[in-house]
Amino acid sequence: MTTQTYSPNRRELLKGLAIGAGVYALGAHLIYPQEAMGQSIEEYLEKVPMNTRWEIACFSYVNTSVRAWKARYDKEGREKYIEGAKQRGPVSGGQLKGLAKMLGFTGDDAKSMAAMMAAMITLWTGPKQKYELEEATAEKARLKCINCEYWNALQTQKITDDLCSAGSHWMAEGLAKALNPKMTSNLVKAKPRGDSVCEWDLKLEA
Repeated sequence: MTTQTYSPNRRELLKGLAIGAGVYALGAHLIYPQEAMGQSIEEYLEKVPMNTRWEIACFSYVNTSVRAWKARYDKEGREKYIEGAKQRGPVSGGQLKGLAKMLGFTGDDAKSMAAMMAAMITLWTGPKQKYELEEATAEKARLKCINCEYWNALQTQKITDDLCSAGSHWMAEGLAKALNPKMTSNLVKAKPRGDSVCEWDLKLEA
């Protein structure tokens, strides 16, 4: 009996490997069509709920803001930091009126002011930001922030300085005055001061 050893040349070997790979890919596609070929951008995004997309987008913004506040506080000191917040806050609050108009938010009474402020802050901080609106009438309203993503970021970064009370006070005051010169806003409770919630008292003066 004659024994013969077959050794394919390089071209034939590569051709055989290519055919084998093609057969494997086709079989994988038939069994796992999505996994074998991958998915489009839209198909991947469809797997992520809108609230999760919103939360991811806001996460970096909130944490970056907190780090910037801390850097300013460390550079300027508490007294100058608060004085700066008193100057910047009303300007920022006034600018929020333009954003509210662009978003189609309307109203110039206490209830509208509280609801608009909560809605706009939530747009930047994400779906976990939670508010409660009490005593909501045209003349007065009380807005409570029961879960604040800025506060949560401060805790995560182990920052104990009160970086947000002054800004929250003067920003809200600026928005209130921009919406209606007869409206006042006062931050009456704040978590950085030891309270369980942050709370704004809004009134429309006669």
